[in-house]
Amino acid sequence: MTSVERRWVVPMPPPNVTGTLHLGHALTLSVQDALVRSARLDGTDVLYVPGTDHAGLGTYAAVRRDETFRPDLPVAERTRAWADHYRKVIVGQFHALGLDCDWDTELHTLSPAYRELVDGTFVRLAEAGLLHRSARVMPWCPSCRSTVPDVEHSVGTERVPLALLAVRPHGRPLVVELAAAEELWGAVALAVPEGHPAAGGTAVLPATGRELPVLAAATGAPRPVVPAHRQQDLELAEAHGLPWTGILDADGRSLVPDLPGLSRQELRRATVERFGLRTVTRQCAVERCGVCGSELMARLHHQWYLRLAPLMAPVRTALDNGDLVIRPSSVEREARHWLDSARDWCISRQIRWGQPIPAVVCGDCAYWTLPPAGSGSCPDCGGALRAETDVFDTWFNSAHWPIAVSGWPAATARSRYPAAVMTSGRDILFFWFIRLLAIGTFVTGSPPTRECWLHGLVVDEHGQKMSKSRGNGVTLDDALAEHGRDVLRAALLSACRDAEDIRIRQDIFTQQAVVRRRAADLAELVVRTPESASRPTAADELEHYARHAARSTRAAVRRHLRERHFDRAVEAVTAFGTRVLGRYATVRAKADGAGVTPQLLLDLAAVYEPFMPDTAAGLRKAAATRSAADWLPDEQLVAAVRAVLATVEEAERLRGVAGIPAGVPVTVESTDTAVARLLATRWFGHLSEVALVPGPPPDGAFAVRVPGAPGLRLWLPAALSAPVRDDVRRRLRKLARERRRLARRLDQVRHGLTSGVSRERLAGRLARAEEATHELRGVMAAVAGRPRPGGRGGRTGG
Repeated sequence: MTSVERRWVVPMPPPNVTGTLHLGHALTLSVQDALVRSARLDGTDVLYVPGTDHAGLGTYAAVRRDETFRPDLPVAERTRAWADHYRKVIVGQFHALGLDCDWDTELHTLSPAYRELVDGTFVRLAEAGLLHRSARVMPWCPSCRSTVPDVEHSVGTERVPLALLAVRPHGRPLVVELAAAEELWGAVALAVPEGHPAAGGTAVLPATGRELPVLAAATGAPRPVVPAHRQQDLELAEAHGLPWTGILDADGRSLVPDLPGLSRQELRRATVERFGLRTVTRQCAVERCGVCGSELMARLHHQWYLRLAPLMAPVRTALDNGDLVIRPSSVEREARHWLDSARDWCISRQIRWGQPIPAVVCGDCAYWTLPPAGSGSCPDCGGALRAETDVFDTWFNSAHWPIAVSGWPAATARSRYPAAVMTSGRDILFFWFIRLLAIGTFVTGSPPTRECWLHGLVVDEHGQKMSKSRGNGVTLDDALAEHGRDVLRAALLSACRDAEDIRIRQDIFTQQAVVRRRAADLAELVVRTPESASRPTAADELEHYARHAARSTRAAVRRHLRERHFDRAVEAVTAFGTRVLGRYATVRAKADGAGVTPQLLLDLAAVYEPFMPDTAAGLRKAAATRSAADWLPDEQLVAAVRAVLATVEEAERLRGVAGIPAGVPVTVESTDTAVARLLATRWFGHLSEVALVPGPPPDGAFAVRVPGAPGLRLWLPAALSAPVRDDVRRRLRKLARERRRLARRLDQVRHGLTSGVSRERLAGRLARAEEATHELRGVMAAVAGRPRPGGRGGRTGG
């Protein structure tokens, strides 16, 4: 395998420099860092590239909203200062979260090399005939003073006053509802549905006496035809030769000669009064800017458009033949929808922050050319040519991110392209992933990543998306201060299940705090215990078991991360930390740290590394205080300890079920000589709070077999038989339901009635349920046939 094949590149989705990071960023970064750290543990040559996005319109709007930031500077310089400030803040937060990045490779979307790459793509797209500059009616934000395409709107319902326009085309009464009454000043006709009896007539506007033709059109309800507000109305007016004028300027102020300079709301009220309209209040859809929240208007303006449809075919082919993987499956389905329905992409914005589009344009028509050609007059209309002042949509700029990470077109790019995996939240599937796949494939000839994996969004415990306006948003700094980075990262990943939203509940942090504390306490115990006082002559049975469990957990974590099951990976560590390490650490603490080997500590560090790197570092530090000796876990010893621990867990469970009084001993009997020997070891007595005593069965007791530990039995007093029998019945009923459910699902899989479920995994779970049922029936037989008090007769569970 060559070094080119071994390179495993993970480009960090660059956060916007609009402000500080929040929990959504923390989730994405934790996902990536877990993959990176796990791969590095396995010896993979990983390149994890950090960086930030200038964020174009978002940053520009944020600066204009915050008048307290550097008010001494003009807007353009304030924006640059803002971006520089938050770029440093965000990189500091990367470090605070403990990311294992290659810091010398940090990128920014406005660096000179990056801008050169984007300009080069623009030229190539122009030469390929995939760009056009056209005048279209587009949504416009008067606050941001820029186009805001429909995919970046926020549309909600609000109670608004509707104006009612009453007219009588063909002598028939017709009422038109107007959510934006000011549109009447730009109306050139009324549109009615096809077949409407008013079509072909005229309507007289009240107060003004102006006549409007009534046109049949593809509309659901009668409405005014306003070419300045809707693209379809512009096309309808042009088809019928109807002249028109604008209503509002770029600031959203009135262009109506009789009412100049009024704000949109002032013009709306004045229109209702001038035309004598009635109003009613109703719930209506209102489109707002997704950046600043202002109500959008429409404006005819020359914009730059990229024909996306031709760029999607190669991406679809790569997805079909397996060169590209998009996961989870629900996200792949959505991705295919976007690939099949791509429309022209408006890639221009009218702000002074970002990367200018490298073209020369006519100020009067759609003509454009590439520099350095094109000075003087427009060859189409004679208008003056000028350098384009529009900037690229930030999504067009950031779509080059994985190409820039590779260093394209340098020769070294071959070892960095394509990326191994790119991850982020599913909300930017279209905004970023679909577009970067299209751009990357166009520029290089192949998709820029082998895999796209998108997770869900971080929401509060009620399922609401977190935001400052709702008062439920949590910043990364606040979360780190409350939980620490190890617990924060592990908690977020424990709830990261495919593309499902991640609900933030306190219990996920509490649980991971316990898991971290188990390992941290053990590391501290080893560090403060002198090696001379703790050095074992050889690893004991408990050490063999703990190390085997750690290595098995690491293998499970590796497998789950490879399958992108982050919740299962953390679940494996959680189970290990609570069930194995917790009991192990308790035993070692009671022995003042004796018996802990550096090999186990290093294996523990590998288990914790992907999710809790600080804890892993503490374990490695503790291992460095001990002299190492090569050894591997003994499978026979491991099996014997596992049987002993199963006995302990069953005894503790039965204490709760049967109400075994504290201090009352429970006899443990084993027919396995290896297990019987372990019952006499010095550490056995520290394993449980239940008083377990090895030996023969006492008089008048009944036996309970230990699940998963043949040859081991617990002898309980006869008085406890009734609650134990009730418990067994409950467990048998639960197992019966589980077996029926698994059998139905397995039957559905066999007959092709369901997919997405492993047949082998279902069959394995069913077999384990049947085995557990068999064991419990043996327990029931033993309880039912228990000896009479004072005797040794009757059946047992042995």
